Amino acid sequence: MKTEYKLLCQKVESCFGQPVITARHFQTLSDSIFERTGVLLSATTLKRLWGYLNEDVEPRRHTLDTLSRYAGWAGWEAFCKAGPADADSGPVGRRSLDVIQDLRPGDILDLSWQPDRLCRIRHLGHGEFEVLSSAGTRIAAGDHFRCTMIIEYEPLYLDHLTRGGDDLGVYVCGRKNGVHFRMP
Repeated sequence: MKTEYKLLCQKVESCFGQPVITARHFQTLSDSIFERTGVLLSATTLKRLWGYLNEDVEPRRHTLDTLSRYAGWAGWEAFCKAGPADADSGPVGRRSLDVIQDLRPGDILDLSWQPDRLCRIRHLGHGEFEVLSSAGTRIAAGDHFRCTMIIEYEPLYLDHLTRGGDDLGVYVCGRKNGVHFRMP
């Protein structure tokens, strides 16, 4: 496998949140790519690129462009320009929420992370949040915190978590597998 293809597969796996090694992983990755890009790449196409199928086939440019976009680049050319030096840096490639730009005061978010942690929060403005309800976590209704960026399947750091006026410091949600967010 070409070095560039291998690096792209690694970046895609990083955005996917797990190594792609079983038939089920390839189907789930195909679904994730479609959800994020609107482009359907079959599990078989992905298996060929990853070398899961023993077929020596050159991937189409469309496939490489789609996977590059999934991983956060504008396309295959932009990915190649970034080069191997950018392997540990680069676009996030996951769904994210810029709190200051994307939320208005009063907007509500549901956060979840493993195992079975749930938290409903309200944006108060300027990256300040109030916890409305929670389950399975030490965070409690009435707590307040600051946060300016939420990235899907990445840990979420709550700055200045306060309870009853006491600053509890920084709290991390989803340290191992990250958080999922949605607007109810």
